[in-house]
Amino acid sequence: MLQSQTLSKKQIAESYAHRIWDLKDLSAIDDLMHKDIILHSLLGDFKGKESMRNVIQAWYEGFPDLKVENLSILSENDQVVIHWKASGRHQGEFKGIPASGKKVSYAGVTIYRIQEDKISEYWAYLDLAHIFQQIKS
Repeated sequence: MLQSQTLSKKQIAESYAHRIWDLKDLSAIDDLMHKDIILHSLLGDFKGKESMRNVIQAWYEGFPDLKVENLSILSENDQVVIHWKASGRHQGEFKGIPASGKKVSYAGVTIYRIQEDKISEYWAYLDLAHIFQQIKS
């Protein structure tokens, strides 16, 4: 893979999303995120690479077959916005809810702030209530 210094901001965001969600490659966190990364989510703010690993690992455990498809990508200044959709089967505990075996599908938007060739801030917008509704029904 190319070093992050040679990638555009859009390519950095796409590479991160591909490696994390398609390849299940947690080393993308070390390679492409700033050491003081901040994730803003509906569940609160998470700071640092270890927090990011924990958040992503929870998704891997709950939905090991999760597939994410990018629908559109916009890039301007230091931000990249990816509109995506995801689907997978709830096969492990997720946020305290035991595996249900139910298939879920949902969409969301992620905004990445990229500074000095690293993702420094990350906003994740998705309808968690819709996900919970699908796995509890």
